[in-house]
Amino acid sequence: VAAVADLSAVLGRPLPVLALGDALAAASAAAGLPFVREAFLDRGYLPSGDLVLRGEPGDLLHDPAEVARRAVRLVDERRVAAVDGTTVTTDAASLCLHGDTPEAVDMARAVRAALSSAGIAVRADW
Repeated sequence: VAAVADLSAVLGRPLPVLALGDALAAASAAAGLPFVREAFLDRGYLPSGDLVLRGEPGDLLHDPAEVARRAVRLVDERRVAAVDGTTVTTDAASLCLHGDTPEAVDMARAVRAALSSAGIAVRADW
């Protein structure tokens, strides 16, 4: 958050901090920066709303169609399925798709197409 605050000062405008957790939301508020909660399209969720740790079963999703369906559900319903089948509710305003998996490009294309087909505009309001 400190680095974002420093860059915001250089640019003369507050840059948003995008993250999942409440600790960064509080740190952003303390620094006077806007906070945008993220939802992660290609990561597994625990029933608590936390992410499954990398290396644990269910940590990553690999199916572009599943990731695309998840994106539409997150926007339409503000919900995501946890690894145990329960549903997690989120107030996320940003969707994150990681680029460090072999399926990343296919997932990004599938997500973009699914959002477009659902009539969901892709934009940053912040």
